[in-house]
Amino acid sequence: MEVDRSVLEMIAQHQAELGRSIKYHKLMHGNLKKKQIALTFDDGPHPKFTPKLLALLRQYHVKATFFVVGEMAEKYSNLVKQEIADGHSVGNHTYHHMNLTKIPEEYVATEIKACGEVLAKITGKPPHLFRPPGGDYDKAVAEDAEALGYTIVLWTDDPGDYAKPGDNVIIQRLLTRVNNGSIILIHDGIQQTYDVLPQIITNLKKRGFEFVTIDEMLK
Repeated sequence: MEVDRSVLEMIAQHQAELGRSIKYHKLMHGNLKKKQIALTFDDGPHPKFTPKLLALLRQYHVKATFFVVGEMAEKYSNLVKQEIADGHSVGNHTYHHMNLTKIPEEYVATEIKACGEVLAKITGKPPHLFRPPGGDYDKAVAEDAEALGYTIVLWTDDPGDYAKPGDNVIIQRLLTRVNNGSIILIHDGIQQTYDVLPQIITNLKKRGFEFVTIDEMLK
């Protein structure tokens, strides 16, 4: 089972980079002064779940960002096209969904490039958003992503939905932590996530939050 890095680990890595005067093209959160939130879905597209997710997002007039796996996008290119047609952002999540810090350095760029080529073929333009699986990146990953024209997108809120902790746990973890500029990490292909989304969206809209894509956040 995939285990995503904790937000605290990513902040510690970011601070260590700043301490060494290293600045990568990386988005960790949006504008802290704006009541904006980005919903991001990793690991799709899924033939069973993605159409339902897209219908639900349409129903609630919410735009999101999908970080898709290259081999899945190749199989279900119609779903990627639908994500774009619905006004969502689509980003690169590697071709095979691999932890890039655990493979030989020379394969890192290949994994990112392969997914990028698939998405460029489907959408007609090269992607520029990249999320490393699990949030795991090191110098080689960051430099390769940057050389290929990507901004690395991390997150501020992770309810651990991939572990299927239960509807109430996902709701509670998200609704208590979300703040201005939050980037929420959830996953395509998880029933519990799909089930709780209406409640999460409704609650956050009532609190005055606007849902934006990562592209909008970067502006």
